[in-house]
Amino acid sequence: MTMNFSRSSFFEISDDGWLSTNDVAKFFSTSPNAVRIMVCRLKAYRVGGRLKFRKGDCKALLKQWRE
Repeated sequence: MTMNFSRSSFFEISDDGWLSTNDVAKFFSTSPNAVRIMVCRLKAYRVGGRLKFRKGDCKALLKQWRE
């Protein structure tokens, strides 16, 4: 199950929420494949054989990139 969200609604999801590869790709305006490559910078978890990301980790990476 993926979440449909805009960039602004991304910040309304609780920090402990799980995001799919496609959700993260939409937020960072990139491809799902690029997100898979980013796992060296963005902590990913395997859940049922699929990559899942914590919203808090995505926000932390965004903050790091902005500094």
